[in-house]
Amino acid sequence: MIDFELITGPNGVPIYFQRLPVNTVSMNWLVFVGSADDDQAGGHGVYHWFEHIPSRGTHKFPGGYRDTEARLVRHGGDSDAETGSTHTSFSANVPKRVWADALEVLADMVGQPLLRIDDIEAEREVILQEIGEWHSDPYHHSLCRLPGLLWPGHPLGHDQLGTAKQLRAIDANQLRHAHASGYSRNRSVLFLAGDIERQQLLEVVGGCMEQMPDHPLSERRCPANYGPLPTWQAGQTTTIHTSHADSVVYLLFPIGPLCEGITARLQWDFLEHVFSAGDLGSPLNRLVREDERLAYSPDFISTTYPDGGYAGLVTQTSAEPERVLDAFWRLIGSPELRSQQWLDYVRDTIRGSIEMHDPHACEYTDEGSASLIHYGQCITDADFATTMLGYRDRDVSLWLDALQPSAAHALIFRGCGEQE
Repeated sequence: MIDFELITGPNGVPIYFQRLPVNTVSMNWLVFVGSADDDQAGGHGVYHWFEHIPSRGTHKFPGGYRDTEARLVRHGGDSDAETGSTHTSFSANVPKRVWADALEVLADMVGQPLLRIDDIEAEREVILQEIGEWHSDPYHHSLCRLPGLLWPGHPLGHDQLGTAKQLRAIDANQLRHAHASGYSRNRSVLFLAGDIERQQLLEVVGGCMEQMPDHPLSERRCPANYGPLPTWQAGQTTTIHTSHADSVVYLLFPIGPLCEGITARLQWDFLEHVFSAGDLGSPLNRLVREDERLAYSPDFISTTYPDGGYAGLVTQTSAEPERVLDAFWRLIGSPELRSQQWLDYVRDTIRGSIEMHDPHACEYTDEGSASLIHYGQCITDADFATTMLGYRDRDVSLWLDALQPSAAHALIFRGCGEQE
């Protein structure tokens, strides 16, 4: 079961540690700076660079990919990085015998990227290709545009990638300024899972922490607040015409700020199971995919930050978007979702997913760090289960009844291109 111990590590950096009887050690180094900080640091997309550019060379490991990521792959391991709106994460999974070396590589990638001109120009072309791939796909294109439509003018109101034009304008000086403005020990958190002695853990982390800059930045040990979100566009339908052949349809509802407590977020987590439990046998898939054949992969999505967020239903479709919206509303009103039989099934899926958390280092650090980002705290499996399995049928029915057109914002990215 997932149950991380919170340790105050060297230089005050929090370490979430769980000892597991496995040969893999998994680590996830979180820095709480992301695309919501772009504007103050040099323009949209600037922090996305630090998901990419460290692999091309660091102070201790200047030889590019063969000196950074490939050093871990050599031993059967792997590494990854991702940029969010409020965080950037750097992760690695390696055999126990080389975990200390892996953490040293990860720490240098986080703290000391070289940002050489040739590397920047080479990586610029790679990121341009990434932007092109995202916008060539209807669903990912809609995801890039969604924040600006929901929260215009807010720091959270743009995607992580930026545009090709913005990317081309960013230079080495801006990247150096952005790194100094956002990366510091006091914005770091480390997740570690594996069969490691506690004393060895502290010694290795202490040595690696010296590679992190110690800038006088405001402390962040979880996602930061950026201010109240713009007023939710309740009761509205927004239509955006695109050049894609398929359309993408969203039916979204607002989630309040985290300062109101995590209860609402856990309720939405339960509702995700209500709509989606059973995979292809879920009510969402049976209605939208199987019965009405409107879409291949309808989904329930949620995105949250300390300032708030959204949750709801989405799908890519070649059918008329209005038919999809109608199906979404009929699903929300369905008696099946409120039935004791279905809600007992949902509880079994939640209970079973927790029971299947057998020791797996990578899964543990992934879920632990996601919990900190999503809820502002790392929730144990036991606490999660107690809350989720404690909801009554009547509670769920009331939540579903509150999903009214007057509360929703529907967004249709209408595909105007020709179907092949």
